[in-house]
Amino acid sequence: MDKLNLLRCLINSSCFPLLTNEELKLYILLLVNAADIEVSERINLKQIERASGKMPSFIEIKSMMDSLKESGLAIMEGFIWYPANMDGEIRFRLNRPIHMRLHKQRGQRYDNKKRKVKCRKR
Repeated sequence: MDKLNLLRCLINSSCFPLLTNEELKLYILLLVNAADIEVSERINLKQIERASGKMPSFIEIKSMMDSLKESGLAIMEGFIWYPANMDGEIRFRLNRPIHMRLHKQRGQRYDNKKRKVKCRKR
């Protein structure tokens, strides 16, 4: 998975200015912790707490993940809470950014250096 390319695609997308700083932080954390796109992954809530400076509530996490889902970036598959140690984890799956999916469906690839779409020879 080319994580740098995913971030470039996000920056060039129409959803980038609509995301809050907290949503962007969460997406970057998810991206760093993910091994691949469209694969179920997990992130510990303590990591989110260290990055944001405070432990977000379940409602805040759900709201941020809903926003990432609407943007086509990530889907929350589950939430596990461990009350004994006041910790938990989020199960999530990263999605391929929408304009990367469009190029892939059309049999094209996105050339980051020239910032234009090139057709693949078949």
